[in-house]
Amino acid sequence: MRKNFSKYLSFLIFTFLVTGQSQYNGPDDLAGDPSAIRESRMDGNRILLYFKNTTELSDWAPGGVDNVSIWPNDGTGTKMVDGIGLLIAAKVYIQDDNNSATVDTIIIEDLNQIEDQSISKHEVYFLQTSYREEMDHNPSNTLDWGFYPPFGYFNPAQDEPAMSDKPDTWPIGGWPASGSTKKWNGVWDGRFGKGVQYTDLETYFVANDAQDQENLQG
Repeated sequence: MRKNFSKYLSFLIFTFLVTGQSQYNGPDDLAGDPSAIRESRMDGNRILLYFKNTTELSDWAPGGVDNVSIWPNDGTGTKMVDGIGLLIAAKVYIQDDNNSATVDTIIIEDLNQIEDQSISKHEVYFLQTSYREEMDHNPSNTLDWGFYPPFGYFNPAQDEPAMSDKPDTWPIGGWPASGSTKKWNGVWDGRFGKGVQYTDLETYFVANDAQDQENLQG
């Protein structure tokens, strides 16, 4: 039986991974900025899903919120989920100089050194997210330490992230490409390539944790 997948919802987040084994050739993004936060709703394929360009999806409130996650989105549907936060975790190895009077800061990146049991090392675990509550924050409690979107991936004059069906939300002058260069001005940069839109609806945003100063201030 032939199945038709021509209409489905695509929620797109580009994540750039930088490793010691490969050279990064992507955009030189700015630090994520709280003033760059935008929100919108995905409403393709009978779904309605509220999101922010911090990676947070849906929401919750006392008494219920009826316009943040609905399926089917046809007047008969019900709420699907509570708030959802994207979690990204990493384990980092730090060389132990076996001197309790010093602070160990040398990161071990070489795989052979990581596997070498004769080298003393610490294992440090990092977990990053963005959510409406229970976030670590700066000492003055004015900034959550988490994901924020950088400028450059949407039109700052608009209240929404870049949405495939709204060209006025796309970044002015083109999409970040490599270094400080841009590409494809006025054309959608989506999941399937330049100007290709197979899905009902796409969004495109980037977030980073440059505002998380916890282990730099502490």
